[in-house]
Amino acid sequence: MSLYGLMAAFADPEALIDAARGMRERGYRRMDAFSPFPLEELDGILEIPKTRLPWAVLVGGITCAALVYALIWYSVEVDYPINVGGRPLHSWPPFVVIAFEAGILGAAFAGFLGVLVANGLPRYYHPVFNAESFTYARGGRFYLLIEATDPKYRKSVTKRQLTRLGAEIVEEIEA
Repeated sequence: MSLYGLMAAFADPEALIDAARGMRERGYRRMDAFSPFPLEELDGILEIPKTRLPWAVLVGGITCAALVYALIWYSVEVDYPINVGGRPLHSWPPFVVIAFEAGILGAAFAGFLGVLVANGLPRYYHPVFNAESFTYARGGRFYLLIEATDPKYRKSVTKRQLTRLGAEIVEEIEA
């Protein structure tokens, strides 16, 4: 099998952040970090782009609300107009309530699909699961992955650099 990269385990979040910063300063770009809880400092170090999910939710909500409003208008004004109680056919106040609820449903659905797409899910397999130290049974460690596709990657050199930066365990991951 081919090599996917090197996985380094660290004891605490500060060590992971320092190691990620050190590897970035050495020119490594194809890295990923794994932690039991979010570490905001890693976003800048790993150059994680800002999410576009809020825009997807907004577009999903507005689109669904507009479609439902248009459906109600069409069914009441064009398809089956019935004058009840002398009110105008296009009585917008009750239309807005239903369209608003549909907008909420559309926004939730767009958010759900957006999260799946942004995270590349469903993904049934990832090479990091081949790492023996990458389990919940081993405790709450912090991991830094250097991919073999990185232009600066040299197995022995990268392994020494990770060890110098405080890695407890450095193991090879097969693809």
